[in-house]
Formats: sequence, structure tokens, C-alpha cells
Amino acid sequence: REFPTDPNVIQLEPFAITLEITTRPPQNFLRHLCLTDFSPGQACLHTFLPRLVNIFQFCKMSLSAIVHDDHVDVVCSALAVNCCQFGCFIQNTPRIPCASENHDWMTKLREIAPSKKLRNLVIPGTHDSASVTISKWSLFAAVGLCQNLSVVEQLQRGARYLDTRIGSGVKDSILVDDVNVVHGILTGGKFVKVLEDVDQFLCDNPGEFVVMEVVLENKRQLTAEQRIKVFKLISSTFGDRMITKDDYDSWFNLKYVTLGELAEKNKNVLVLLHERICGFCYEDKTFDMDTVTREFNCHKNENCMRNKWHNTMDSQRILSSNEEFLETYCKHLGKLLNSQFVMTPAFGGVENVPGLLFGMKSLRPVSLARKLYRKEVLETFLRDRADCKWNIVLLDFVDLCPLLVRFLIGLNSPKKLTIEEATVKSARGGDSTDVTEAIQNLVKRQCILYLVDFQNDVKLDFDEGEFRLKANFEDESINHVINFNKDTEFLLCDETFMCNDCH
Repeated sequence: REFPTDPNVIQLEPFAITLEITTRPPQNFLRHLCLTDFSPGQACLHTFLPRLVNIFQFCKMSLSAIVHDDHVDVVCSALAVNCCQFGCFIQNTPRIPCASENHDWMTKLREIAPSKKLRNLVIPGTHDSASVTISKWSLFAAVGLCQNLSVVEQLQRGARYLDTRIGSGVKDSILVDDVNVVHGILTGGKFVKVLEDVDQFLCDNPGEFVVMEVVLENKRQLTAEQRIKVFKLISSTFGDRMITKDDYDSWFNLKYVTLGELAEKNKNVLVLLHERICGFCYEDKTFDMDTVTREFNCHKNENCMRNKWHNTMDSQRILSSNEEFLETYCKHLGKLLNSQFVMTPAFGGVENVPGLLFGMKSLRPVSLARKLYRKEVLETFLRDRADCKWNIVLLDFVDLCPLLVRFLIGLNSPKKLTIEEATVKSARGGDSTDVTEAIQNLVKRQCILYLVDFQNDVKLDFDEGEFRLKANFEDESINHVINFNKDTEFLLCDETFMCNDCH
């Protein structure tokens, strides 16, 4: 098959590219796909790289069409192949797709339960929320990317805690426009754009409440003038809708404050700062944390929230460590509680080198998140411990677990779910089996039913069949007939608060 003569246009079908590359590529392959006038020793890097990006994109499409996602992930994780860890093939398809629009869940919840306390809510949060603005073709981008969605999209999907890392994009600059989203050595978009996006979301959804934490990344120092401008920018962007120092000293007590009070006071954003951004002098004045709080209404994170970085890439360790953290601090109701279900990439010891070289182990947060989001791991863990006093649940790549996010939000419903009758029938035939008691035992917080694995959850000796359910949310009757198999998951929550989803 002829390759296109225009080097800027690739029109081949993915299969055609795979076929040509794996059999006998023509001698002019590089000339047509990469360089207009290619000859050995004359390749120009700035000309070559943009075309190389196109090749990567098409190879990704080709591989996705013929190879399982896990296999492609191994290739892209392998340091022997992707030694610079470019952000190629960052998966964005959830294992279980479902409706993901949750832009006004706090508003709806307040309408039916205005006395619901902020500290008692289960709140989805995102780790390194603005890291999506980092270019995928930056060196080691795959190690720093923690989200596929923009900050606005995360908020629309239900996240109400944002973890924002900032630093200087230009050394010794005094301009606030040079304050960027950063993650380690990686630089992303402008911080001012993140603030504008959050502000626009809150203007469109004034009944929602967002906790935004701003952290100055290590070794990405801002000048004193930039820091002052950052504080002024935050304060001017959110204005009177921020929780002020006076609010914090009077009515805004995290142990007692309710959704109804927040709406009554027209407050919908709490800005937290890591103390690393304070403690500097500007125009003969010292700006410690107390001064910044008093003048700009940005609060010290440790005064309002407890959290723990678990620093592990072992999924079972992250679960047990979060369980210990929750048991230790769940009764401390005067602060928000941030449970970080975030895996931390690390080289580890010499024994990990072969695995990292050949992709059996990965430094990519997306690879670690996909392993954590398997239904027998995090979904089952949180479902089985749903009655615990979770507050903020911090996640990477929230687009990969939309059903889990909806489950977390659904835990806040005040309406009681009653299971009247439940039966299952094998696809191979036979009589129906009553499983009402088993299903009743799986209802969490008396308001939500989440079946992660029909066979294991209901203790069946078959993995494919028909599930019939009769239930009600107080006065509303619900009837479902589900054909299930080993991959089916089923989430049932209050329709007036969250949409019913059946998978």
C-alpha cells in the first residue's frame, strides 16, 4: 500500500500501519512519515519530534485495536522501551462505564437534608487535580500525570476537594502569570486558569461547596512578590464566598457546620494553604500563616484537615494504612479527614529493576490506579467498610472509576432503602433462588446497594443468570430485572439524590 506523500498527513487505517511496520516497511518510510527531506545525519530534532508524536498516536490506536489494554500498559511502562516515560497511552476508559454527571449533588442533598454536617459527608477528592495540564510529551510526564480530566470536569463529576500544586514557571519572575501548576520537575498550565475554572463552576453551581488546597511544590520556589500576588488573586477571585477568618472564629465550626448554614451564609469555598508558601518578608512585613489568614482568608491546612501520605505502591498496604488512619482519627470531628487512596511510584530496591525495565512494574500513576481500581480491591474494600466514617476520599484518575465515585456520593443519602424481595436464576435454567436476606445484608448505611460481584456477593455457584429485585426508597417502589455475568456490577441509590445506575 502506498504511503501518503504529504508528510503532515497520515491517512492509513490502524491495521494497515501495523501490517506495514511488522512486515517490510519501505525504505522511504521515515521520509514520508517524519521528515520532508530525510537522509542519514541530516535529521532535525525540532522537525522530527512533532511528526514522531503523530506516529505514537497512530501506533497507540493500532495497538489498542489488536492488543488488550494491560499489554499496551506494560509496553508503555517499560523503561527499556519508553525510557523517558512520555505520557503515551494514558488510559481514559473506565472498566465499568456509567453516567458520570454529578455537578449539583450537594445542592440536591441540601434540599432534602439541610442539617447534614459537612464533616459527616463522604466527599470525593482528586489528587494533583490540575496535573492534566502537563504536556504528555514532557520528559517523565507519565510519572507526573495523575488526572485525565480538567478541573472543571472533575467538579462536574462530583469531586469537591481539589489538591493543587503550584510553583514558578520562570525563575526569579515577579509575575503572577508565571505561577504554574507543577508536579515535581514537571510544569503545567497557569494557576490563574485553574482559579478561573473553579470560580466559574461555583458561579454556575452556587449550592456546591469546594475545599481547595494550594501547595507550593518543593524546589519550585516563588518570589515574595509572586506569593503576595497569588494570595491577592485567590482572594479577589472568590471574594465574599470564601470562608473568612471571622467565619472560622465564629460560626464555621467543622464539627457542627451544615449544608444549610453554608447556603444561608452564601459561602461555597474553603481555601487551605500548606505552610511552606508562607513565612517570608515583603516590603518590611513578615507574612506568616496567621497574617496570610487574616488578610487573605486562606487557612492553614493542618488547622482544618487531617491527612496522611502513605507513600506506597502496594495496593493492600494502601488499604490497610487508610483503615488504620481512619480508626485513629474518625472521632476527631473538628477537622476534615482526608483518606488518600493514592499510590506513590518508586524505584524501590535493586530487585525491582528488571520489572521496571520490562514493564512488569510501573512508575506511571495511571498503571497503579488501574490495579487499585479493580473491583476486588478498592471497590470491595470501600463497599464492605461503607459504614465507617469516611470523609474526603482522595483518588487519582477519577474518570477510571465513575461508578465508585457515584457510590461514594450516594452514601450521603438520607432516604432509607428497603429490600422487599430478591431472587436469582441461573442462565443454565432451573428454579429461582431467594436471596433476599443476602441482599438486605449488603445494603450500606440503610440507603445504598452496591453489588460488585454477583457470584461472590450473593454466594452463588454460578456466575451468569437473572437477578430480580423489589425494593423501595421510603414511599417509592423500585423493580429491577438484571441479566448478569461475572463482569456485571449493580448500583442502586436514591433517585431524588442520585440517578439509578444498572450495569
